[in-house]
Amino acid sequence: MTDPDRKPSRRGHKKQNQPPPVQTNVDELANFAYESLLAGRFEDAEDSLKRAISLVDPNNLASRAVLLTYFGQSLRLLQKFEEGHASLGQAIELARKASLLACELQARLFLAEMLKDSGQMAESAKQFETAFQAASFLKDDSAIEIAAGNLGSIHLATCQFELASDWFTTALTIAQVARSKNVSLWLGSLGLTMSELGQFEKSVDWYRRAFLEAELNSDVLTMSICRGSEGNVRFEQKQYDQAVDLYKEAKELARPVDKRREGIWLGNLGVALSRLGRQDEAVAHIGEAIELAKGLKDEQSLAAHLDSLGDCYKAKGETQKASASYEEALAIARRICDHLGERIYLSNLGRLKAEGGELTPAFEYFASACNLFDEQRSSIKSDDLKTSFANKGQELYQDVIATCLKMGKRVEALEYVGRAKSRALLDLLSNSPIDVSDLVLASENEGKAAKASGASTDGASAGGEPLALKQLINREASLRAQIAQLERLYWQGDSQSGNDSSSGSGGGTGGAGSTRGAIMPREDSARLYGEWRDVLNQLRRRHPNYASLISASTLTYGQMQAMWKDGVLPDDTCLVEFYFPKEYLLVSAITADSAGPITHVILEDETLESLREDLATFLEMSATEGWEVPLSLCKRLYNKLLGPVIKDLPAHIKRLVLVPHAALYHLPFSALHDGSGFLCERFSVSYVPTVSLIPILSRQKAQSAAEQGIGHEALPGAGNYLVSAISDYSATRKNGVVFSSRLRSAAGLEDLGYTMEEAQSIATLGGATTGSATLLTNEQVKENLPKMFGDYDVVHFAGHAVFNADEPLASGLVLADGSILSAGSILEGSALRTRRGRLLVLSACQTGVNVVTDGGEILGLARALMYAGMPNLVLSLWEVADRSTADLMQDFHTFLRAGHEKGSKAKKVTISEALRQAQLKAIAAKQPVHAWAPFIHFGVE
Repeated sequence: MTDPDRKPSRRGHKKQNQPPPVQTNVDELANFAYESLLAGRFEDAEDSLKRAISLVDPNNLASRAVLLTYFGQSLRLLQKFEEGHASLGQAIELARKASLLACELQARLFLAEMLKDSGQMAESAKQFETAFQAASFLKDDSAIEIAAGNLGSIHLATCQFELASDWFTTALTIAQVARSKNVSLWLGSLGLTMSELGQFEKSVDWYRRAFLEAELNSDVLTMSICRGSEGNVRFEQKQYDQAVDLYKEAKELARPVDKRREGIWLGNLGVALSRLGRQDEAVAHIGEAIELAKGLKDEQSLAAHLDSLGDCYKAKGETQKASASYEEALAIARRICDHLGERIYLSNLGRLKAEGGELTPAFEYFASACNLFDEQRSSIKSDDLKTSFANKGQELYQDVIATCLKMGKRVEALEYVGRAKSRALLDLLSNSPIDVSDLVLASENEGKAAKASGASTDGASAGGEPLALKQLINREASLRAQIAQLERLYWQGDSQSGNDSSSGSGGGTGGAGSTRGAIMPREDSARLYGEWRDVLNQLRRRHPNYASLISASTLTYGQMQAMWKDGVLPDDTCLVEFYFPKEYLLVSAITADSAGPITHVILEDETLESLREDLATFLEMSATEGWEVPLSLCKRLYNKLLGPVIKDLPAHIKRLVLVPHAALYHLPFSALHDGSGFLCERFSVSYVPTVSLIPILSRQKAQSAAEQGIGHEALPGAGNYLVSAISDYSATRKNGVVFSSRLRSAAGLEDLGYTMEEAQSIATLGGATTGSATLLTNEQVKENLPKMFGDYDVVHFAGHAVFNADEPLASGLVLADGSILSAGSILEGSALRTRRGRLLVLSACQTGVNVVTDGGEILGLARALMYAGMPNLVLSLWEVADRSTADLMQDFHTFLRAGHEKGSKAKKVTISEALRQAQLKAIAAKQPVHAWAPFIHFGVE
């Protein structure tokens, strides 16, 4: 047998009209099955192969391996993934026993493709890599190309663009040597990869090479796609003149072969002309696209073109025509259940009404669009897609918040702020890998409690509670992976293209919003989402904490107020939320006694520009050793950011929990000055990335306290210490060290003379108060730190750290040999996921610096640590001096341990208060802002 067509088909493909002949032996059955696979009669193939397997001699390993391989492929094409996985796994095992490497290779390719179909990208990649090695050994060029190309597409789908480029290049090289028909496919795939990387000129070069290859093969549709895709690149570069010429050529090429594609390029051409201010021409071309869509009964494209027509009329000042076009597009989207298009058209109507001063209808349109946006975002299960999709919605949220402020809707404005900037991090926390063993332990406790009370446990048989819960968790994760794959096709693909290889050569229509034309298979999506919701409901009953993570939601104003009533926040705490887009600043404060949010708004362009200048100056001066930040600057920032909302706070407020936004994440608020003193002289200060994370962190705190048998209020300073310090970095100064692909040091790192003194002092302090402290130094840190995290309540790291602005997840802690415990590796390995750990102190440079996306989601080490399960962090915002850091850290731990000495009756000190006391001591010693202000507390304890 040779490799049949691997294209997937829906389950339940109809059998041939005539019944298959009655076969009498294995060979006849196998040959009929193979012909059925080629003809797309997958159920016939399944039946024949099942009969053949039942007839073959059990000792004939080779025949059984081959039959099971193609039986697994038939099951895969029928989307019977679990049965197919078992069959292909058995085929691989038998092929290995029979030393049939070629059969094993074929089975692995089928298995890898099945895993890819079901969204299990990591497992699929492993199988393709093994297949690639086997194919290379056998010198099977076709299999090498298939494996390499699929690895490229997997890495492209998971946004690992550099790896995708390497694999596509390998596939291209093999295809060119073997004169494969897929050369233009890999050329176009490289063009798409370069475009995603922002390497636009390289992308154009690949598209042009793909065009020439398609021209040699007289593949006119691929030629059209290549030209249109190049037009999309030029559109992204705002080179609208070039985009116009390319869209025109793509349109003419598509005209005789694909009317739908012709309409797409016509629509894109109109949008590009509109960007050039040529509105009349744009209207004419979009009108042609509308007529084509009507003729093809392509309602999604029709709605998209009507929306573009509305944009043109809006640019011409013809608001009534614009409104009519948007309304017509909206009506179509609602009729065909195109929720993505519906959200876009609602947003455009909202902006049109807002600009015309019609605030009430504008708010209603925006509110409906936001509801749809949140529904779409909550359904996405892929981390990278969540973040990128969330960022696309920021303009919508900025518009609805601005409209609320103009209408005096303070509560609604605050709630939309939470939805605007909180969901990105919450969504990522939703997908945080959960330690199943922890949940099984929780289930065991749950089962014991249920048995003791005579109650039954939902979803599990007697004695089977842990297994049942584990199965639910694994099923939920599997369903999320399958949904993620469907969503990639929906959000990034162009599923209506009838030519698979052509769409791969340049693919989607890009650039002009044409992904609205993509259709997610409704039968598959409804089944998957329905099953996922069912599993999630079972998990909510069995393990509410887990369910709250995988299905996170933002808080309403009433739920925010309830945090004080429920004891999540103490009465002496004020919650302050910031929202700082380009157009305005909104600051909202809430206390236990607030009748409504206390708000402060800056809308004036001059004041906003002055604020941004002061902020940039402060950050530059405070982060530079030897410079002293003038008090006048600290006062100006206080007056613009905090003064109006905290000037009338009750006297009993002693703590501020801040939720920054955008550049404000980099600001040490403790160093702001109210005219009488620094902020930290009046309040202790904590940061959280989202209000909605506070109840989750509080539940973790209570759960850990209960497990350890200690009082809730004693937790911040309780428990044992793991202290790690690196003073000797001589290994990095021999030949230089590579920190990451984009951050290098040719000189190596300086030794840190005071880290050892700092670590020994803290370890001694921890041991004296708890009786348990472990000290790791230099080389010991790399070997032992990750695996020991889960055994300690407080972990302290002293050493170098790096922040990579270009590659935030490459930021991390530098170990003695120059290697990095990066944010990415922490996320990948979940090295810090622990129920016991309560506080991680990073006494290093720039550990708190993050890239902040438009969605308010922080990327970098702080996000990685919270994502991995560490609820409290003490981090630095800029490079810190060795001596002053050692002093401040020793003081911090001294205050944190206060009240924990044996027999002490002193009140326990919170993390934020301990940091405040250490900073006050530094201020009393006349230390500059540069020395004491950079350390901040992330968390709520």
